[in-house]
Amino acid sequence: MRAALFLLCLAAPLAAKPVPLVELEADPIPLTRVQMKRGGVDVRVSLGFDKALLLNLAPAQQLGLKPFPLIGKFKVKNPQIPGGEAMIRGNFVSGDVGGTGMQKLPTIWIDKDVVVPPQQGIVSVLAFDADRVRIRNLRAPAGGQVYRLARAGKTDAEVKLNLGGETLRLIFDFTSERSVMNARAAAVLESEGMVRRTGRVGLWSPVPAFAVPVELLRPEPGAKLQGLPLFDPVVRISRARAEELDARAAAGITGDSEDDPDAIVVTAEREKGRRREPWILIGRDVLRFCGTVELDRPGAAWVLTCQFPG
Repeated sequence: MRAALFLLCLAAPLAAKPVPLVELEADPIPLTRVQMKRGGVDVRVSLGFDKALLLNLAPAQQLGLKPFPLIGKFKVKNPQIPGGEAMIRGNFVSGDVGGTGMQKLPTIWIDKDVVVPPQQGIVSVLAFDADRVRIRNLRAPAGGQVYRLARAGKTDAEVKLNLGGETLRLIFDFTSERSVMNARAAAVLESEGMVRRTGRVGLWSPVPAFAVPVELLRPEPGAKLQGLPLFDPVVRISRARAEELDARAAAGITGDSEDDPDAIVVTAEREKGRRREPWILIGRDVLRFCGTVELDRPGAAWVLTCQFPG
């Protein structure tokens, strides 16, 4: 999917002057509307990927979207996709994200739902043509300490953190109740004495009708990432590991994670092609304490105001 986004972004036109500030509300997830020539779509706002719009298949068909010639339609196979594969189509589409003005927007639609109706898709916070996008969390305490985290670049959503000789990718995610990481990230945090495995199994649903196994982690006292404390993190595990720990909990698994590099730690040099960069989604277990989460586009940063307990 990242390759498809890259290809779509090659010919991106110059944008008009951005608006100074867009303000959104999260209760618990930020929402907005994207207006196109043939109609509009109601979408979630994601803090986790670069500038793009992802749509369910039905609204894309209703809007009459057509894939870009030659490179705009292909099939991908991935254990994190329901059924193991999906047909992906994409093109540049004129759209107005949240009233910030028409622009050419890299747009992808998939034959598997990425969100549950009535929402029709997901748009990146970086797709707003604005210098700043401020998300007010209606369920969070007011005030607190300000945390400024540098993003990897002005066009990047992620924060990069060097820890234990590895580069971890941090991604903010209002949709996930807990912070989630892949096996490689958990191994780094374990080696640094920041978390312990509990042997307790849970399920994580990154997309509708799809659940993959996770193991609950216990943060050590004072464990923090970029100043943000850890509360209820979990780590991706394989189905076999989940069944070994708790067969009853594993019964709800709907995805096949046996060949998913996110669920296992691949360290052998001969398997370098299967190694997955360590990543951590910072979920609502942390963000529920943050009254505002702001994208500072010119400053290439995230600015969070959080009132953490203790």
